[in-house]
Amino acid sequence: MKSSSSLGVFFLAAMLIVTSGLPPTVMASQTAPFSPAQWEDLVGKAKKEGTVVIYAGPIGEARNALTEAFRQKYGISLDIVLGRGKEIVARIESERRAGIYSVDVGIHGMTTFFNSIKPKSITVPIAPLLILPEILDLAKWRGGKLPLADQEGHLAVLVLGSSPHLLINTTMVKPDEIKSHRDLLDPKWQGKLAMNDPSLGGAGTEWFTFIVKKEMGLEKGTAFMKQLARQKPAVTRDQRLLSEWVARGKYAAVLAPDKSTTMQLIRAGAPLAFVDLEESRPTSSGPGNIMVFDRAPHPNATKLFLNWILSKEGIGVYSRAHGYTSTRLDVVTEGVDPIFMPRPTDTILGEDYQIAKGEMRKLAKEIFRDVLK
Repeated sequence: MKSSSSLGVFFLAAMLIVTSGLPPTVMASQTAPFSPAQWEDLVGKAKKEGTVVIYAGPIGEARNALTEAFRQKYGISLDIVLGRGKEIVARIESERRAGIYSVDVGIHGMTTFFNSIKPKSITVPIAPLLILPEILDLAKWRGGKLPLADQEGHLAVLVLGSSPHLLINTTMVKPDEIKSHRDLLDPKWQGKLAMNDPSLGGAGTEWFTFIVKKEMGLEKGTAFMKQLARQKPAVTRDQRLLSEWVARGKYAAVLAPDKSTTMQLIRAGAPLAFVDLEESRPTSSGPGNIMVFDRAPHPNATKLFLNWILSKEGIGVYSRAHGYTSTRLDVVTEGVDPIFMPRPTDTILGEDYQIAKGEMRKLAKEIFRDVLK
């Protein structure tokens, strides 16, 4: 494991990249003085609204952790609806066509935001909604800036992590048997591999895009994926089933597993382990980004929740439950598995890369068409 000082340097650089190029209005603190009476008024109005409706990606244990912590703090419920990015976007589109505006907040990955939500112009800037001094104190944030991922400041990054690409059944695969992606092309693994669907958003697309577009390059990466397709991997979009297949020994290893569901099985004693392959990994926030939708039906409760989750307390709850490191400097990394801590060689990826995932999903669908269900 890398020293805490080297990790600190890495995360400082990470957040400089995440927040670079933002307009001054986003990067600077608000100058209006904080009023305790203003905060009390907001809390009172939020309690009258009574709930915050959140459409979220696969946030795993963070769902219950956030719900319970916010309820205990303010007596306000969180109605968190889970779904893959594609499913959530389709739901929002269907509701809005019917004139229904039921969702306040989104907690999703950057792929969903940049490719599907941002083009629809249905979110609002984060910074104008922030009023707590501990949030507006830029010294609390890595890079000395609010952790906003896009030029307009509509997406705030809660956590950062770097997930290994491979999960193995430890009773079927020796510790050093697979050191590189290319080792998976050995004929002995034919029919013994499973894979997160790379033609959809999420971990599968993240892995496929990174390997093809960044790690190997388009030509070599495409050739590798075509060879991998000939290994006849089992592909599913069911995150839980994917990890259970390997835990039960139906398959020896899985590519691009979902971290949240996998960690639940590992903690329960399943014979599973992540393998840190020699290739670099993308540093990602996973489904650890927050956005606020326009025409939010519970505006005061939404504003309260946004300020709470970006506070030391709130972001700490999410970080510990999700298992990624907070973008705040004052939240300890206790409880974060070292294997999810980004390495200095891991890569931070910007908006252009996120947008490119749309084309990569199409390529993945073509390459793996014979095994996609």
